[in-house]
Amino acid sequence: MGRSRRDTRLQITAVRFDFRKLVLAHGWAFLAPFQWNDRKERLARPIPLPRGRQVPAAMTATSTGDRSVVTVRVSAAHALDKEERLAVRKQVNRMLRLDEDFSEFHRFCEKDPDLEFVTRSRCGGLLRAPSAFEDMVKTICTTNCNWRNTKMMCDALCGLVGGGYPAPGDLLPYSPRRLARLAPVGYRASTIIELARTYTEGRLPVDAWADQGDFAQIRKTLSAIKGFGPYSVNHMLVLLGSYADIPLDSEVLAYLRATHFQARPVKAAKALQPYTRYGRFRFLAFKFGRMGRQMKTQDPAISC
Repeated sequence: MGRSRRDTRLQITAVRFDFRKLVLAHGWAFLAPFQWNDRKERLARPIPLPRGRQVPAAMTATSTGDRSVVTVRVSAAHALDKEERLAVRKQVNRMLRLDEDFSEFHRFCEKDPDLEFVTRSRCGGLLRAPSAFEDMVKTICTTNCNWRNTKMMCDALCGLVGGGYPAPGDLLPYSPRRLARLAPVGYRASTIIELARTYTEGRLPVDAWADQGDFAQIRKTLSAIKGFGPYSVNHMLVLLGSYADIPLDSEVLAYLRATHFQARPVKAAKALQPYTRYGRFRFLAFKFGRMGRQMKTQDPAISC
Protein backbone atom coordinates (compact mmCIF):
# COMPACT_ATOMS: atom_id res chain seq x y z
CA MET A 1 0.00 0.00 0.00
CA GLY A 2 1.14 3.55 -0.72
CA ARG A 3 1.94 5.99 2.03
CA SER A 4 -1.00 8.02 3.29
CA ARG A 5 -0.90 11.72 2.56
CA ARG A 6 -1.87 14.69 4.67
CA ASP A 7 -3.35 17.91 3.37
CA THR A 8 -2.11 21.23 4.69
CA ARG A 9 -4.42 24.21 4.17
CA LEU A 10 -2.98 27.71 3.99
CA GLN A 11 -4.82 31.00 3.51
CA ILE A 12 -3.27 34.21 2.23
CA THR A 13 -5.14 37.52 2.39
CA ALA A 14 -4.46 40.15 -0.25
CA VAL A 15 -5.94 43.28 -1.79
CA ARG A 16 -8.94 42.24 -3.89
CA PHE A 17 -8.13 40.91 -7.35
CA ASP A 18 -9.84 38.82 -10.01
CA PHE A 19 -8.25 35.38 -9.68
CA ARG A 20 -9.67 33.97 -12.91
CA LYS A 21 -8.60 36.95 -15.03
CA LEU A 22 -5.11 36.87 -13.52
CA VAL A 23 -4.73 33.20 -14.43
CA LEU A 24 -6.14 33.54 -17.94
CA ALA A 25 -4.28 36.76 -18.77
CA HIS A 26 -1.15 34.71 -19.38
CA GLY A 27 -0.64 31.44 -21.19
CA TRP A 28 1.45 29.87 -18.41
CA ALA A 29 -1.77 28.37 -17.00
CA PHE A 30 -1.82 26.00 -19.97
CA LEU A 31 1.82 24.93 -19.77
CA ALA A 32 3.06 22.06 -17.59
CA PRO A 33 3.16 21.66 -14.75
CA PHE A 34 0.22 24.07 -14.28
CA GLN A 35 -3.28 22.64 -14.51
CA TRP A 36 -6.28 24.98 -14.72
CA ASN A 37 -9.81 23.76 -13.95
CA ASP A 38 -12.07 26.44 -15.42
CA ARG A 39 -15.31 25.04 -13.96
CA LYS A 40 -13.92 25.00 -10.42
CA GLU A 41 -11.64 28.01 -11.00
CA ARG A 42 -8.80 26.05 -9.45
CA LEU A 43 -5.12 26.28 -10.34
CA ALA A 44 -2.93 23.30 -9.48
CA ARG A 45 0.72 22.32 -9.87
CA PRO A 46 3.59 20.71 -7.94
CA ILE A 47 5.49 23.13 -5.70
CA PRO A 48 9.06 22.48 -4.50
CA LEU A 49 9.72 22.41 -0.76
CA PRO A 50 13.01 23.60 0.81
CA ARG A 51 14.67 20.17 0.78
CA GLY A 52 13.97 19.61 -2.90
CA ARG A 53 10.81 17.48 -2.86
CA GLN A 54 7.89 18.63 -4.99
CA VAL A 55 4.36 18.28 -3.63
CA PRO A 56 0.96 18.82 -5.27
CA ALA A 57 -0.69 22.14 -4.49
CA ALA A 58 -4.06 23.59 -5.52
CA MET A 59 -5.09 27.25 -5.33
CA THR A 60 -8.54 28.87 -5.28
CA ALA A 61 -9.61 32.38 -4.31
CA THR A 62 -12.66 34.19 -2.98
CA SER A 63 -13.27 37.93 -2.69
CA THR A 64 -15.34 39.98 -0.25
CA GLY A 65 -15.33 43.75 -0.18
CA ASP A 66 -11.80 45.01 -0.82
CA ARG A 67 -10.03 41.78 0.15
CA SER A 68 -9.32 38.46 -1.54
CA VAL A 69 -8.40 35.25 0.25
CA VAL A 70 -6.29 32.67 -1.57
CA THR A 71 -6.68 29.14 -0.22
CA VAL A 72 -3.80 26.76 -0.90
CA ARG A 73 -4.12 23.03 -0.28
CA VAL A 74 -0.86 21.10 -0.26
CA SER A 75 -0.78 17.31 -0.24
CA ALA A 76 2.32 15.73 1.32
CA ALA A 77 3.36 12.66 3.31
CA HIS A 78 3.51 14.84 6.42
CA ALA A 79 2.04 18.06 7.76
CA LEU A 80 4.17 20.96 6.54
CA ASP A 81 6.47 22.52 9.11
CA LYS A 82 6.95 26.27 9.53
CA GLU A 83 9.81 26.52 7.03
CA GLU A 84 7.84 24.61 4.40
CA ARG A 85 4.71 26.72 4.95
CA LEU A 86 6.74 29.89 4.48
CA ALA A 87 8.24 28.49 1.27
CA VAL A 88 4.77 27.69 -0.11
CA ARG A 89 3.48 31.16 0.79
CA LYS A 90 6.47 32.82 -0.87
CA GLN A 91 5.95 30.87 -4.09
CA VAL A 92 2.19 31.52 -4.18
CA ASN A 93 2.84 35.23 -3.60
CA ARG A 94 5.20 35.22 -6.56
CA MET A 95 2.91 33.25 -8.89
CA LEU A 96 -0.13 35.43 -8.17
CA ARG A 97 1.81 38.70 -7.64
CA LEU A 98 0.01 39.29 -4.36
CA ASP A 99 2.51 41.89 -3.17
CA GLU A 100 2.34 44.04 -6.30
CA ASP A 101 0.35 47.29 -6.18
CA PHE A 102 -1.73 47.94 -9.33
CA SER A 103 -3.78 50.82 -7.91
CA GLU A 104 -2.12 53.43 -10.16
CA PHE A 105 -2.92 51.35 -13.23
CA HIS A 106 -6.53 51.01 -12.01
CA ARG A 107 -6.85 54.79 -11.76
CA PHE A 108 -5.39 55.07 -15.25
CA CYS A 109 -8.12 52.77 -16.59
CA GLU A 110 -11.14 54.34 -14.86
CA LYS A 111 -12.22 56.55 -17.77
CA ASP A 112 -10.97 54.36 -20.62
CA PRO A 113 -13.93 52.60 -22.29
CA ASP A 114 -11.74 49.69 -23.34
CA LEU A 115 -10.22 49.23 -19.90
CA GLU A 116 -12.79 50.32 -17.34
CA PHE A 117 -13.45 46.66 -16.48
CA VAL A 118 -9.85 46.51 -15.20
CA THR A 119 -10.69 48.98 -12.44
CA ARG A 120 -13.96 47.24 -11.63
CA SER A 121 -12.41 43.76 -11.48
CA ARG A 122 -9.05 44.87 -10.03
CA CYS A 123 -6.99 43.32 -12.82
CA GLY A 124 -3.31 43.92 -13.42
CA GLY A 125 -1.41 40.83 -12.39
CA LEU A 126 -0.43 38.05 -14.76
CA LEU A 127 0.31 34.50 -13.68
CA ARG A 128 3.97 33.61 -13.45
CA ALA A 129 5.98 30.63 -12.18
CA PRO A 130 7.10 30.03 -8.59
CA SER A 131 10.66 30.89 -9.67
CA ALA A 132 12.28 33.26 -12.14
CA PHE A 133 14.28 30.32 -13.49
CA GLU A 134 11.11 28.57 -14.64
CA ASP A 135 9.85 31.83 -16.19
CA MET A 136 13.10 32.25 -18.13
CA VAL A 137 13.14 28.69 -19.47
CA LYS A 138 9.47 28.85 -20.46
CA THR A 139 10.06 32.18 -22.19
CA ILE A 140 12.84 30.62 -24.25
CA CYS A 141 10.44 27.80 -25.13
CA THR A 142 7.97 30.29 -26.65
CA THR A 143 10.46 31.65 -29.19
CA ASN A 144 10.48 30.73 -32.89
CA CYS A 145 7.75 28.12 -32.60
CA ASN A 146 4.00 27.68 -32.28
CA TRP A 147 2.09 27.14 -29.04
CA ARG A 148 1.75 23.40 -29.65
CA ASN A 149 5.53 23.01 -29.71
CA THR A 150 5.91 25.18 -26.60
CA LYS A 151 3.54 22.85 -24.75
CA MET A 152 5.46 19.79 -25.95
CA MET A 153 8.73 21.27 -24.69
CA CYS A 154 7.30 22.05 -21.26
CA ASP A 155 5.71 18.61 -20.98
CA ALA A 156 9.04 16.96 -21.81
CA LEU A 157 11.05 19.10 -19.39
CA CYS A 158 8.64 18.25 -16.58
CA GLY A 159 8.92 14.59 -17.54
CA LEU A 160 12.64 14.69 -16.73
CA VAL A 161 11.81 15.05 -13.03
CA GLY A 162 8.61 13.04 -12.81
CA GLY A 163 6.05 15.78 -13.39
CA GLY A 164 7.18 18.89 -11.53
CA TYR A 165 9.30 21.58 -13.12
CA PRO A 166 13.06 20.90 -13.11
CA ALA A 167 15.17 23.06 -10.83
CA PRO A 168 18.46 24.43 -12.20
CA GLY A 169 20.38 21.68 -10.43
CA ASP A 170 18.27 19.03 -12.15
CA LEU A 171 19.46 20.24 -15.55
CA LEU A 172 23.16 20.79 -14.86
CA PRO A 173 24.12 17.11 -15.40
CA TYR A 174 22.85 17.29 -18.99
CA SER A 175 24.90 18.33 -21.98
CA PRO A 176 22.98 20.45 -24.51
CA ARG A 177 23.01 17.52 -26.94
CA ARG A 178 21.58 15.07 -24.40
CA LEU A 179 18.93 17.54 -23.21
CA ALA A 180 17.85 18.18 -26.82
CA ARG A 181 17.59 14.43 -27.35
CA LEU A 182 15.38 13.87 -24.28
CA ALA A 183 13.23 16.99 -24.64
CA PRO A 184 12.31 18.58 -28.02
CA VAL A 185 13.92 21.93 -27.19
CA GLY A 186 16.31 21.90 -30.14
CA TYR A 187 18.86 24.72 -30.26
CA ARG A 188 17.36 26.12 -27.02
CA ALA A 189 19.15 23.39 -25.04
CA SER A 190 22.39 25.42 -24.89
CA THR A 191 20.53 28.46 -23.56
CA ILE A 192 18.65 26.40 -20.98
CA ILE A 193 21.85 24.81 -19.66
CA GLU A 194 23.54 28.22 -19.52
CA LEU A 195 20.58 29.62 -17.60
CA ALA A 196 20.75 26.72 -15.14
CA ARG A 197 24.47 27.24 -14.57
CA THR A 198 24.30 31.03 -14.28
CA TYR A 199 21.25 30.88 -11.98
CA THR A 200 22.87 28.27 -9.72
CA GLU A 201 26.03 30.39 -9.45
CA GLY A 202 23.96 33.35 -8.24
CA ARG A 203 24.70 35.50 -11.30
CA LEU A 204 21.03 35.90 -12.31
CA PRO A 205 19.31 37.43 -9.26
CA VAL A 206 16.60 38.92 -11.47
CA ASP A 207 13.95 38.95 -8.72
CA ALA A 208 16.26 40.93 -6.44
CA TRP A 209 17.07 43.36 -9.25
CA ALA A 210 13.36 43.77 -9.96
CA ASP A 211 12.67 44.48 -6.27
CA GLN A 212 15.28 47.25 -6.51
CA GLY A 213 13.72 48.59 -9.72
CA ASP A 214 16.95 47.88 -11.62
CA PHE A 215 15.33 46.75 -14.86
CA ALA A 216 18.24 48.15 -16.88
CA GLN A 217 20.52 45.58 -15.25
CA ILE A 218 18.02 42.82 -16.04
CA ARG A 219 17.85 43.91 -19.68
CA LYS A 220 21.64 44.14 -19.97
CA THR A 221 22.26 40.73 -18.37
CA LEU A 222 19.60 38.80 -20.25
CA SER A 223 20.51 40.41 -23.57
CA ALA A 224 24.03 39.02 -23.16
CA ILE A 225 22.73 35.43 -22.96
CA LYS A 226 22.63 33.63 -26.30
CA GLY A 227 19.00 32.95 -27.20
CA PHE A 228 17.54 36.03 -25.48
CA GLY A 229 16.44 38.46 -28.18
CA PRO A 230 14.27 41.58 -27.82
CA TYR A 231 11.03 39.59 -27.52
CA SER A 232 12.23 37.23 -24.80
CA VAL A 233 13.97 40.01 -22.85
CA ASN A 234 10.83 42.17 -22.89
CA HIS A 235 8.70 39.17 -21.95
CA MET A 236 10.86 38.55 -18.88
CA LEU A 237 10.75 42.24 -17.97
CA VAL A 238 6.95 42.06 -18.02
CA LEU A 239 7.00 39.01 -15.75
CA LEU A 240 9.33 40.87 -13.39
CA GLY A 241 7.09 43.95 -13.18
CA SER A 242 8.27 46.35 -15.90
CA TYR A 243 5.37 47.08 -18.26
CA ALA A 244 6.70 49.88 -20.47
CA ASP A 245 7.48 47.62 -23.45
CA ILE A 246 5.23 45.17 -25.29
CA PRO A 247 6.98 41.89 -26.18
CA LEU A 248 6.51 41.76 -29.93
CA ASP A 249 6.48 38.51 -31.88
CA SER A 250 4.74 37.61 -35.15
CA GLU A 251 1.48 36.68 -33.43
CA VAL A 252 1.25 39.92 -31.45
CA LEU A 253 2.20 41.97 -34.52
CA ALA A 254 -0.58 40.28 -36.53
CA TYR A 255 -3.06 41.09 -33.73
CA LEU A 256 -2.02 44.75 -33.58
CA ARG A 257 -2.31 45.13 -37.35
CA ALA A 258 -5.75 43.50 -37.41
CA THR A 259 -7.07 45.41 -34.40
CA HIS A 260 -5.78 48.90 -35.08
CA PHE A 261 -4.84 49.08 -38.78
CA GLN A 262 -7.46 47.01 -40.68
CA ALA A 263 -4.84 44.29 -41.20
CA ARG A 264 -2.55 46.61 -43.18
CA PRO A 265 1.09 45.44 -43.06
CA VAL A 266 2.36 48.39 -41.03
CA LYS A 267 5.83 48.20 -39.51
CA ALA A 268 6.33 47.16 -35.91
CA ALA A 269 7.03 50.67 -34.59
CA LYS A 270 3.78 51.98 -36.04
CA ALA A 271 1.81 48.95 -34.84
CA LEU A 272 2.80 49.80 -31.27
CA GLN A 273 1.82 53.48 -31.50
CA PRO A 274 -1.77 53.09 -30.19
CA TYR A 275 -0.27 52.22 -26.79
CA THR A 276 2.19 55.10 -26.50
CA ARG A 277 -0.24 57.13 -24.39
CA TYR A 278 -0.23 54.48 -21.68
CA GLY A 279 3.39 55.20 -20.79
CA ARG A 280 4.87 52.73 -18.32
CA PHE A 281 1.65 50.69 -18.45
CA ARG A 282 1.82 50.02 -22.20
CA PHE A 283 1.92 46.26 -21.87
CA LEU A 284 -0.89 46.07 -19.31
CA ALA A 285 -3.07 48.27 -21.53
CA PHE A 286 -2.35 45.99 -24.48
CA LYS A 287 -2.90 42.77 -22.56
CA PHE A 288 -6.12 43.74 -20.81
CA GLY A 289 -7.43 45.63 -23.81
CA ARG A 290 -7.04 42.39 -25.72
CA MET A 291 -8.76 40.47 -22.95
CA GLY A 292 -11.62 42.98 -22.99
CA ARG A 293 -12.13 42.46 -26.73
CA GLN A 294 -12.10 38.70 -26.21
CA MET A 295 -14.71 39.04 -23.49
CA LYS A 296 -16.98 41.04 -25.80
CA THR A 297 -16.68 38.52 -28.62
CA GLN A 298 -16.63 35.45 -26.36
CA ASP A 299 -13.35 34.49 -28.02
CA PRO A 300 -11.65 31.99 -25.70
CA ALA A 301 -8.21 32.39 -27.26
CA ILE A 302 -5.48 33.26 -24.81
CA SER A 303 -2.09 34.57 -25.80
CA CYS A 304 1.01 34.35 -23.68
